[in-house]
Amino acid sequence: MKKIIIYSILFILFATVGGVAYYFYNVFLAANINANPASATYKYLYVRPNDTWNDVITQLDTNKWINHVDDLKACIEYLEKEAPACGKYDLEPNLGNRNFVNRLAYGLSNKAKLQLKMTRYTPWVARNLSRQLPIDSASLADVFLADTLLSKYGLTKESSLALFVRFDTAVQWCLTPKEVESVVLDARERFWNPVRMQKASRTGLSLKDIHILASIVEEETNNAEDRRMVAGVYINRLKKRMPLQACPTARYASGDFTLNRILKMHTKIDSPYNTYKYAGLPPGPIRIPTNNAIDAVLDFIPHKYLYFCAKPDFSGTHNYATNYAEHARNARAYQKALNIRLREQRNKK
Repeated sequence: MKKIIIYSILFILFATVGGVAYYFYNVFLAANINANPASATYKYLYVRPNDTWNDVITQLDTNKWINHVDDLKACIEYLEKEAPACGKYDLEPNLGNRNFVNRLAYGLSNKAKLQLKMTRYTPWVARNLSRQLPIDSASLADVFLADTLLSKYGLTKESSLALFVRFDTAVQWCLTPKEVESVVLDARERFWNPVRMQKASRTGLSLKDIHILASIVEEETNNAEDRRMVAGVYINRLKKRMPLQACPTARYASGDFTLNRILKMHTKIDSPYNTYKYAGLPPGPIRIPTNNAIDAVLDFIPHKYLYFCAKPDFSGTHNYATNYAEHARNARAYQKALNIRLREQRNKK
């Protein structure tokens, strides 16, 4: 009888210990996050500033990335972690609760991609970057348009777009507006290295003016060599104080960026950005140019041409002329080819 009692006590003890061990194994170690057998891929959890553990659990549950919510809640309670840290977190398959909670509690986040692509206004830059980060667009615009920042680079609010170069980089997802400013300025400093700065001095233009001219050249042609030629034409015109008469600036002044043909009425739009109406460069870039377009200006081809016109073969490149009479012949040839093409397109309909 005594042995039976001892065995019973030992059985209860082992069962209790085993049950407790099993419970704590499930709470702390067992695969619970992203443990769906049908999905062996990484998931990406975004924790915003001021998110609570309940917000995190709701996100996991909504996306069906968690098997047992109560186990995760128990783990958070036992570990006594006050709040998750803002960040982007990669969730590998079969992640345990303890690993998951510690990762978020200590802010062991992964980097996120941040891209600055083509856009036409500085507030749009702020809007596009804010869409990639948990940050307010208006606060970011205030940073980019601050007089102290712009004056440091010889810019104004009108020319503020010349502050930016395009980039594609990895950053911590939770950045402050000032930290985003640092990312932007670092990209600018990397681009404007000593080699490019030396080339810039050869153009006779300021960095601001190079950004402006590159933004125009980029919209004239996609051909790399042709861009260098077009840049040379515009630099010649600037030196002679001739109006640039650049179609992209008339399009920009119109506000209709879908315009394919610039008509006479567009060249008469009263805007400082319309280089048909006002001589010199416009007040600021008409877009953030690609790095290649800026390099085309830096590596412009010196020549004596003052005019260019699209080739009638619609190759996207141009014929060049040193005088208006020659340019007019090129323009008539292009217009004739364009009329034929338009007529053929209408006949096909």
